Amino acid sequence: MNSKLTNIILGVAVSAFFGVSQGRAQNNVHEIFRSDSVKSSLEVNAPTLRNHLLKRRVALTDWWSVPSSELQPVELRAVATAKNRGGFRELRVREFSYIGDCGYAHGGQDAGVLTPTTAMADFASDIANSFLDQAALAGVVVDSLAVELHNRPDTEPTGRIPYPRNFLYTIYIDSPESDEVIERVASLAEDKSPLVQFIKGSYVAPFEIDLKPSPRKRKVEGSTLAGLREYIKGKRQALLAAEAEYKKRKPYAKQPTAPVNGPVVRVFPNGIRQLSIHDKYLILHDNSAYLGGTNLGMTSREGLLGVLATCITHIAEGQAAKLNLDVDSLQLEVKGTWDPRAGRPGFENVPDYPQNIRYVFHVKTPESLATVKKWIAQTEANCPMYNMFKDTQTFERKIVRIKRK
Repeated sequence: MNSKLTNIILGVAVSAFFGVSQGRAQNNVHEIFRSDSVKSSLEVNAPTLRNHLLKRRVALTDWWSVPSSELQPVELRAVATAKNRGGFRELRVREFSYIGDCGYAHGGQDAGVLTPTTAMADFASDIANSFLDQAALAGVVVDSLAVELHNRPDTEPTGRIPYPRNFLYTIYIDSPESDEVIERVASLAEDKSPLVQFIKGSYVAPFEIDLKPSPRKRKVEGSTLAGLREYIKGKRQALLAAEAEYKKRKPYAKQPTAPVNGPVVRVFPNGIRQLSIHDKYLILHDNSAYLGGTNLGMTSREGLLGVLATCITHIAEGQAAKLNLDVDSLQLEVKGTWDPRAGRPGFENVPDYPQNIRYVFHVKTPESLATVKKWIAQTEANCPMYNMFKDTQTFERKIVRIKRK
């Protein structure tokens, strides 16, 4: 793939990626100084990405010297739970979590991230992490790094359901290295990115059903707060209203849409990746200590399982509403196996991304097993992440040279 190198004038800082937003910059703990010169003189004591890459190189060198006989596959796990009356999805991966939600028009409260955008941020995070690995191993100097990822419309009809695809990611980098060196690292980073290689392929996740029956008629606990069953009834009303409004529109009338920024992943000086989603939600990704990380966030591999869990849960809520089902609890447990021996002698053909990804559909409902199976089939047919995994995807990139303040 030929990537386009886009240079900008050195000395210009891209505050949208490497600084705080204008709204957040006012009256906070970073604004205690009366002059920038005093602040800058003290900031030289902060850790730098250059130093992190030096330590990362040692960690990676030690990691690759570990014999395969000392390593074993591990099961990764992500659990998404539909939270009762609110209906939003709580994702948990080990001790880490975040909230997924949709907008008011679809029965949500706009209280958390949308899964498709979070998936794009996860891909960008893995690209950034892979870039750091390749830069560290090659001794390439990097002073700051961010990755932004956009999806683009199809150039011709594909028959696919709507979900992000035709990806274009931009690497924003401050480095004294030449364009040729940066492009070489970027190319290796994409080739070595576990998530990019996974999503370029095709995978259909099998499932199991854990069905627990509940009574058709039940007493609502509490005087005002109800449960997931009531949320889904309310969601049905919202979806029917949205569908009726959509049908009123003239086929040729274009609805105005506000421009939406792609998710941005900013790399901190200690290698932690901050995923900025919808310009208002932040998620942290990190590596284990044996890979030079600090274990302050889930890995991008775990994030991959997480977006499948939250997406299936979300679409299942919507399909339950459309089918007018009674559902009292819903939880998606997604598992996958990561083999750390991938790429080592004897394991050269083992992929570095999670394998054998599958999910368990935990549900409490008075509906029959046959109805639940129909519900899952409609969920999979309409789930963006399930179909993104099933279909093959493409990536292109460009590189923008910047200079931090």
